[in-house]
Amino acid sequence: MIRIRLWLFVVLLFCITSCGYHLRGSMPLAAPLYKLYLETSDPYGQLTRYLKQFLKVSNVNLVNHREDSTAILVILREATSQQLLGISGTQQTRQYNLILNVTFQVTDPQGKIVVPLQSITETRSFTIKSDQILAGSNEANNLYNQMRQAIVYDIMARLGSAEVTRLLTPETPVKP
Repeated sequence: MIRIRLWLFVVLLFCITSCGYHLRGSMPLAAPLYKLYLETSDPYGQLTRYLKQFLKVSNVNLVNHREDSTAILVILREATSQQLLGISGTQQTRQYNLILNVTFQVTDPQGKIVVPLQSITETRSFTIKSDQILAGSNEANNLYNQMRQAIVYDIMARLGSAEVTRLLTPETPVKP
């Protein structure tokens, strides 16, 4: 019995790795981003917590003062909204789109914008029945947290992009 389980585990592990699945881990970033100050209007919010966790996994040194950093990630806005998509004929069920938009930029310690304004939006569909209002609000909170995690991953992907690396890394002149 143990051999069969072990064999099934190995087969499952092989299948998962062969399809390209991998956990989200650290992301390589431009050198100036490894000594980063995070500026946000909600320093204890869920988005900030997720962002700090992901930055730490990527070996980024989060400093406590702007002047100690080489770059500043500024979260300018985090906005949530709902869009009504439809109501059932009996008006007992409503379907919404939950929308989360985050706007950010990267500056140097003197405040000069290095990476211009970027905006990321995540949307999730959500259905609620009139007799499940409390469960619906809990589900909406869970969906917003999932969207925050996705946005943090998108922010990290943009910060690790070749374009941002080019913007943050000054070109060295070629000597003839």
